[in-house]
Amino acid sequence: MSQSKMRDTFVYVVSVFSLLAACSCAAVAGGPPTRGRVHIEGNTIVSDWGTPLRMGCWSLDISNRCFARDELVTAKFCGINGVHVYCELTTENSFGAIGYASQHMDSIVEWCRQESLYVVMTFGGPIRNTNLQKILDIWEFYAPRYADQTHVVYEIKNEGCYETYHCAEPVMQTYRDAYEIIRKHAPETHVLLLSHSNLKGGINSLWEDVDRLSTVVDWSNASFAFHGYAPSAGEQVNMIRELGAKGYAMTCTEFPNSGELVRAYESAGISYAHFEACWGGNRSLGDICAHVKKYGVSWQPDFGDWPQPHVEHLPLWSRDRDWRVQRYGGGGERDGVLVGGRPQGDVRAVYDLTGRLLWHRADGSSIPAALGAGAHLVKYSR
Repeated sequence: MSQSKMRDTFVYVVSVFSLLAACSCAAVAGGPPTRGRVHIEGNTIVSDWGTPLRMGCWSLDISNRCFARDELVTAKFCGINGVHVYCELTTENSFGAIGYASQHMDSIVEWCRQESLYVVMTFGGPIRNTNLQKILDIWEFYAPRYADQTHVVYEIKNEGCYETYHCAEPVMQTYRDAYEIIRKHAPETHVLLLSHSNLKGGINSLWEDVDRLSTVVDWSNASFAFHGYAPSAGEQVNMIRELGAKGYAMTCTEFPNSGELVRAYESAGISYAHFEACWGGNRSLGDICAHVKKYGVSWQPDFGDWPQPHVEHLPLWSRDRDWRVQRYGGGGERDGVLVGGRPQGDVRAVYDLTGRLLWHRADGSSIPAALGAGAHLVKYSR
């Protein structure tokens, strides 16, 4: 069977599972992972297939309304491979006690798992009106909730540094404390920090803020987010590249409606989240399609054939109808995939049964000769 046919079979199986899923609020996500954890490659985080995250967005913090299930599929086939979710407010004027949006979040996390999409979750409200203790309390609630979901990324706080290049020390300490809470409950989950409202401070200011967190943060599985409201697109690209050369990764999790910025972030090769079609009301998550298409930017999406043919990938376990391949080189039976022989094709990454990355191509190393009985997922590209 050709790779293309096997890929189509995989997409069909995922679609069948998706149609069977309840369209009301789901339980905390479960079942086999369909995406491995993001990892740092170059100057940004990328998916398990090595593709940048190109995300739509949704706000539960303002409207407390979940999008409809089919809106997610519409966005998926417009080149989107994830959703950036503003989960709850950290200000006092929220819709309820901590966890009020958890049922909606459970649905989003589960639907994205079924559709092989990523979720980056954060918490809204301007920092000037934020109860810093609430940031810690909210992560005590949510960090363990999705810790085992390999397609979920945690962004500590929306615009923790608002209209400034240097966060006040109480805010920086809150970042350190929140990071340690997340690591206590979710040691494998990638964490985005800082989320500056702009990059006007220049590369030195960014470097200093990163350095202020480095006594606590392990940057091998953490990186920092920013918002692209300033300075110019060209200046932002230069800063992204310069900081990337120092070994730090950046993701833009919010920017104004601007095709110039989309082109800039594609040029810089970083992951980013659109800010259009985000705020609920009469809007649909699928509205992102019109915004994305008008920019005239082209890339290989993870799914579908717009704006180019999709990235070729083949989860090896999709060969088996019940999502299990039970033979290893020694003939033993375990949940997982056959990795005893040398895989054919361009291998992107190998994961264990929990979705933990064991090896990926960016390491520059050869595929380990023996990955052991825990080896789970092997992804391919053309």
